[in-house]
Amino acid sequence: MRYFLLSFKAIFMKDIVTEFRSRQVLPTMIVLGMLIIWVFRIASEVASAEVSAIGPIALWVAFLFAGLLAQERSFATEEHQDCIHGLMLAPIDEGTIYLAKLLVNIIMLSIFEMIIVPAAIVAFELTLSRSILTLVGVLMLGNVGLSSVGTLFSAIVQLTRTKGSLLSVMVLAILMPMMIPATFALLAVFGDIPAELIGTGALSVVGSFKSAIMFMVVFDAVFVVACWLLFGFAIKE
Repeated sequence: MRYFLLSFKAIFMKDIVTEFRSRQVLPTMIVLGMLIIWVFRIASEVASAEVSAIGPIALWVAFLFAGLLAQERSFATEEHQDCIHGLMLAPIDEGTIYLAKLLVNIIMLSIFEMIIVPAAIVAFELTLSRSILTLVGVLMLGNVGLSSVGTLFSAIVQLTRTKGSLLSVMVLAILMPMMIPATFALLAVFGDIPAELIGTGALSVVGSFKSAIMFMVVFDAVFVVACWLLFGFAIKE
C-alpha cells in the first residue's frame, strides 16, 4: 500500500507541476469555456429562449469540450519526450498510472469550473434552488465520468494521426447516456425544469433529481473500475 501511494504521488506531482509550469492547457480551457458561454448567451437572446434553461446546457457543453482539451494532453508529454517507455519499464502497476492521470484531469476540470460557473451564473442570471454542496456534487460526478473515459481513450489514441478528432468522437459517444441525467440534474440545481421539458424528449427518461444522481453515480463507478482494469491492456498496445 505504501509503495502504491508513493508511486501514485510521484506520477501525480510530475503531471500537475508540469501543467502549471507550462500553462498551456488551463488558459486555453478557460478561453474556450468563456467563448462557449458567450455564444450561448447571444443565441438565447436571438431565439428569445428562457435564459435560465440555456445556462446549464451551455455549462455542460463548455465542460465537455474543455475536458476533452485537457485529456488530449494527458499523455502528450510522455509521447513527445518518449517518457511513456520509462513509465512502462518502472516497477509501477499500470492502474496506478491511470489513477494518477485521472486525478490530474479531475483537478484541472475543477479549477476550470471554479472560473466558468460564476461567469455563467452572471451571464445567464442563474439562481441556485438547491445548496451549493449539491451543485459541487453534480459537477464532481460529471468530472469523474468525463475524466474516467477520457483518460483511458487518451492513452489509446495517442499514437494515431487523428488523435484529437478520434478522441472526441469516442469519448462523446460513450458519455452520451450520462449527459441526459447530468443535464437534468444541473437544470434542477439552478431552478425548476421548464414546464415544456417535463415528460418530453430525452429528459423524460430521467424521472427525478434523485434518479439522475443515482444514474451518474453508477455510471462513474462502472467506468472508473472498467477503465482502470482496461488501462494496462490499452497502454501496452
